[in-house]
Amino acid sequence: MLGGRDLRKTIEKNIDKLHEDLSVKIDKKNPDRIHAIEAAGCTRFAYYERRDPVPTDTASKISGLIGSAMRHSLSNARGEYKVDSLSLEVNADLVMGDEFVVRFEIVQTLPEVPHPRHLLYLNACLFAFNKDEGFLIYMTAEGKTVEFSMTKNNRMFEEIIRRARVLSTLLKDNKVPIVEPSELCLNCKYYERCYARKQVKDESSGFILEEIFKNKK
Repeated sequence: MLGGRDLRKTIEKNIDKLHEDLSVKIDKKNPDRIHAIEAAGCTRFAYYERRDPVPTDTASKISGLIGSAMRHSLSNARGEYKVDSLSLEVNADLVMGDEFVVRFEIVQTLPEVPHPRHLLYLNACLFAFNKDEGFLIYMTAEGKTVEFSMTKNNRMFEEIIRRARVLSTLLKDNKVPIVEPSELCLNCKYYERCYARKQVKDESSGFILEEIFKNKK
């Protein structure tokens, strides 16, 4: 206790406030407005975040604040692309010289190739801001970077619009999207809603491995 206050709760309250202020603003009540961050990622995750969210733990909030704070220190330009009644929203970290769009991604280790969801998102930014070329820059906490360039791609944009339409329709119909297996599932807070998980109590027995690898007579 400090000065009659619970120090831990005070810190967590301030972290929650920063997380709310710096997070991407999504109109969760309007299914006709889909943010590209939702459409480029797991549709099921985006659905749960709108309809039945699980609170984000403090460690994840702190990790996310690094990237969010950096973006807000840049231009963090907001744009949108309308297709009929659907609006696809984006946030670009930088629009340089009215010519290029730049997106930063904070990662633990630098990738050899860009992640598809990041390319989908950056490509959506190019259409929203009517630019022909963009740069995707990966950065670690130690300051190491690697960058990739891309040009506007119609087929990729058709894919993210398709995904946005699917999410919009499922939100309106209150139907949970199908599972989209990926490596992101392992650390997802909705893991147990998508996959049944039961751990063997007596791990020392190793009976399954023994049965598989036992010598055949």
